[in-house]
Amino acid sequence: MLYKNVHVLLWFILILFSALFISELVLHSENSAPIINENRLYVTLNDTYRGRSEAEHISAFTDDHTFNQGDTVIVSFKLTGDKYDFPTLLLATQFVGYTVYLDGRPIYERRVEEAMHGGFLPKDVNLIPLPSTGYEGKKIDIYLTVSQSGSKTIIYTPHFGNFDDLVRGYIRNRAVSVFLGTFMCMFGVVYFLISLFFAVRIRGLASHIRSALLCVFGGAWILTSQRINFIFMTNTRRPAQYEYALLYLSLPILLLLYCTVCHIHNNKIAIGSTLGIIFVEIVFGICHFTRIKYINNFSRPFAVIYALSVTSYIIYSFFYLKRRKASVYDKVQLFGLDTLSFCLIIGAVFFFRDTSEARFFNNAASIFIGLGGIIFVASRLMTFLVTLSNADPMRKKESALSSLAYMDSLTGLPNRTSCDKETMQLDETDKDYLIISLDLNGLKEVNDTKGHKAGDELLQNFSHVLNVCFSDPFFRGRTGGDEFVVIHKDVPDDIDLDDHITHMNTLLDAKERETGFDHSVAYGYCYRHELSKDATAHEVYMKADERMYELKRKQHEEHRKKASK
Repeated sequence: MLYKNVHVLLWFILILFSALFISELVLHSENSAPIINENRLYVTLNDTYRGRSEAEHISAFTDDHTFNQGDTVIVSFKLTGDKYDFPTLLLATQFVGYTVYLDGRPIYERRVEEAMHGGFLPKDVNLIPLPSTGYEGKKIDIYLTVSQSGSKTIIYTPHFGNFDDLVRGYIRNRAVSVFLGTFMCMFGVVYFLISLFFAVRIRGLASHIRSALLCVFGGAWILTSQRINFIFMTNTRRPAQYEYALLYLSLPILLLLYCTVCHIHNNKIAIGSTLGIIFVEIVFGICHFTRIKYINNFSRPFAVIYALSVTSYIIYSFFYLKRRKASVYDKVQLFGLDTLSFCLIIGAVFFFRDTSEARFFNNAASIFIGLGGIIFVASRLMTFLVTLSNADPMRKKESALSSLAYMDSLTGLPNRTSCDKETMQLDETDKDYLIISLDLNGLKEVNDTKGHKAGDELLQNFSHVLNVCFSDPFFRGRTGGDEFVVIHKDVPDDIDLDDHITHMNTLLDAKERETGFDHSVAYGYCYRHELSKDATAHEVYMKADERMYELKRKQHEEHRKKASK
């Protein structure tokens, strides 16, 4: 068990360092040329000049105005004279389509037609290549067309520089989120696979499987919310849909996890509230895909649902711990779960606030959720190790109980319950089978004259002989007292049953000479093909039993004749 725990800890450490390594690759990459944050941006709204803005404040600059569908915003700036091997413009926008002009000449267009028709255009991070020469000192104009009324933050700080430098710089600025998201995803996948492996052997791992899914969804949400995937995905709508889907899926899983940990999975109110939330989320999804209202418009109501439901479960968990004498195991589980839930509530608060502050949600809230996820992961790892530590004793206990239920403690053979089960299974096969009924002749006499200890020895000796003479694939069992049964489920054509019986009688005669008391046995057997096609296994057994009693009567008569002489 110690080896298993160390093995799991090594996996945890490997995942942690793998996530750190991926993050460090970004953190310590050297730029081949500086990244320019354009700091002289000129803004025009619907042909009305709005003034100049510093680049780092451009999102706040647009926040001062609530845009309507079809509004046109022009952001202009002049490029420096610096030369780059692969000149690229990094542009982050949301709720807009846009066209980029270089010195009055269009060089790139993205989803303008969709924006004019009110399409779903979520946050978009895009790398726009510029001509390799002749761009120095030229003017860049970005024509933004708003797709949704009520939008505020529509553009973030544009960056200009080498392609590789822009990618590294973008990820470096989100290094904490990259690490947290990568770690939670990697841990969740490994945790899920390990939980599935042990779930078939140990009870009570449903909470671990749900926790693993929660880790995967949480980590994937952090990465998609930061649009880390823009490097290898050009379709910006899918990451946004993944972002909202992961967020929506995480809530029911979180509540179900609370139900499992607090032992209220059969509570009608808890199940009803969870199903109600799932129903509301389905309605949101239907509204989005039917274009009645896009999913980002449900941020506020969903944030309220999220915060209220999670808060209620946190409060219930405190009452749960107070009401019953909770073990350290329960306390650790709920500490990690409550910490993650608290961080999720902080995220929901950011979600609830005005759309203009969405950028803070994508940065600060993802870090909050990631740190809460790390604490949650640590608590789940501790409880998982405890579960594994308790697994072997529980399995041994269950094995012992199973042996009592299905095995004969004296002989080690399957008991009557197992024999009945085996016989019933014969009715499900079309193959020819064999049933042998056996009965020890001298057990009663041995018990009466030599005592039960000698009778137990007789039963054990006979069981040993059965195991030797009718080894697998024969089934051997004790149906009770001095009665035994042997079954062969698929009789081969070349079987020589007489050899098995002769071998059995030879060994029993040797045991009788060794111990000095009767080891003889009466037996009768019957093949399935001997009876009608619709005969049941019970009828085949009864025929074998009938033949056994015929032989037993003959043996008793011979014994009387010998005794009378």
